[in-house]
Amino acid sequence: MKSSDGILHPSYPYPSHRQDMMKPPSRPHEAVSESGEKSDLRSEAIAWVIRLRNSRLSSEDRKAFESWQAQSPAHATAFQQVSAVWDDPELGAAATHAARIHAPQAVVQRNPFRRSWRYQAAAVAAGVVLLVLAVVPLDFLTRMQADYYTVAGERRTVQLPDQSTVMLNTQTAIAMSFDGSTRQIRLLKGEAFFKIRQDPDRPFIVESDDTSTRAVGTEFVVRAQRDRDQVTVVEGIVEVRSRAGHDAAARVGGGFQVRMTDGHLGQPQAVDASAASAWIKGRLVVNGVPLAQVIDEVRRYHPGTIIFLNHGIGDTKVTGTYNLTEPSKILTLLSNTFPLHVVGLADRIVLMY
Repeated sequence: MKSSDGILHPSYPYPSHRQDMMKPPSRPHEAVSESGEKSDLRSEAIAWVIRLRNSRLSSEDRKAFESWQAQSPAHATAFQQVSAVWDDPELGAAATHAARIHAPQAVVQRNPFRRSWRYQAAAVAAGVVLLVLAVVPLDFLTRMQADYYTVAGERRTVQLPDQSTVMLNTQTAIAMSFDGSTRQIRLLKGEAFFKIRQDPDRPFIVESDDTSTRAVGTEFVVRAQRDRDQVTVVEGIVEVRSRAGHDAAARVGGGFQVRMTDGHLGQPQAVDASAASAWIKGRLVVNGVPLAQVIDEVRRYHPGTIIFLNHGIGDTKVTGTYNLTEPSKILTLLSNTFPLHVVGLADRIVLMY
């Protein structure tokens, strides 16, 4: 839903425990086929919208369009949906602005009528329309494996069988394995804060795709990202090792952080642990962080899609403390601080240009 500030506030009431996801969708092959057909229709509809807005459209083109649209009600509906989004004046302004920014200078100079960026504007708009109308598939495989998970913007605290606790950050999933000799958590995706109850006979182990973190009694955060894993220790000491066995294990103490990048474990680095774990209290704390990186962080908490088009200011440094429970307001604050426009589209997309 769009609020008065023009930013999006959609919500997705998904269940948050594995047993709620165990029922498989009916006729999965048919569902995949329908999804593919809808995607093809959207692409065709976008192509027709672009062609129909060409002043040089021939009578043959018009007849071809009418024939295409008459094939089925779904064709007509797809065209209407694309047209409604495409004709949004704010989308047009954002796409034109983005195309001007990214148009090669030589091309602009060669053509005083700037026809090239108009084509680029159409390309930007087409991409946004696809995002607006696309149906984003649920991450069923991850959720089927998870004992607990969170959706965008959600934080959840879980008491474990040994009385330790784990707080799941936004878009996070974990699976548990506890018995008389083992305390193990599998971080399937996202980020989690662990407060471990001491038990020397049963070390606590957190595994992600690339790292294994071993603790006895301590507080630490593990974050799994596409390009790296990151372990930040708030209190106590943990042992972090590569699951691939490429590097020696690293002992990481309170106030230090270690990263696994490209399969290799780095050296522990001193960090502001309170800032690195500020999300536990619903805060994002940044100090001299590039704007593009801040927006990437806000994306994790926003239930829609954020498209950042003004890459010319992406390296601008940002310092501040922001409320993660209201990611839309963060975008508004950034747009008031930097030369940015923020536009909400179709209750699904936020454009920043």
